[in-house]
Amino acid sequence: MLKIFKDARTAKLVNALRSGNRETLNKLAGKFTPEQLTEPLADNFNALELALQAGQAASLRWVMEQLPQHAQRDADDTPYLLHALQHPDESLALITAMLQSGFDANISHEERSLLEWCFEHCEQQTLMLHLSRLTQHGATLEQAEILVIRSMEREDQATLNFLISSGAPLPGDLSGIQCSDELRAYARRCADDKKIREMMLGR
Repeated sequence: MLKIFKDARTAKLVNALRSGNRETLNKLAGKFTPEQLTEPLADNFNALELALQAGQAASLRWVMEQLPQHAQRDADDTPYLLHALQHPDESLALITAMLQSGFDANISHEERSLLEWCFEHCEQQTLMLHLSRLTQHGATLEQAEILVIRSMEREDQATLNFLISSGAPLPGDLSGIQCSDELRAYARRCADDKKIREMMLGR
């Protein structure tokens, strides 16, 4: 009988996580230990993974509230933030919830930063929003020449301006980058404008 009760409560939790039902989740607060929430609950996914898979930022926030500590990576060593970036519809809401809950904006995967992974998984119209959200939460741009290169290869003037203005360095040689001459000139102007602003501010 006890097992049936536990199974029913677990099923209720799984459904609430997948639907983002915060009212039900609030009623279940304290009914599961951190250990139970970090163990597989359904389809071999733990609570955080179920919320990520379903694209439910509200569920993610609830899970983080229940855990005194949380893992940054899954069992395969892939960052949970990268899984969030890969969600087709709710990536920005997911990474926002995770970053606000203490996930590391500078975590890397396969020797590439999350900022660089954004170029793989974000649509051009939302790319700058994702980059901005990560930098707001501490993602560093000081060694991010590759991001400038990627934005130039995309002919993405707005993202290029954002990156350089935010501190990403301009590569020393722009001639090998596959982009228009106009964009190369624009990149140099952005870098020059940044230097002028810094000089005016006494930096």
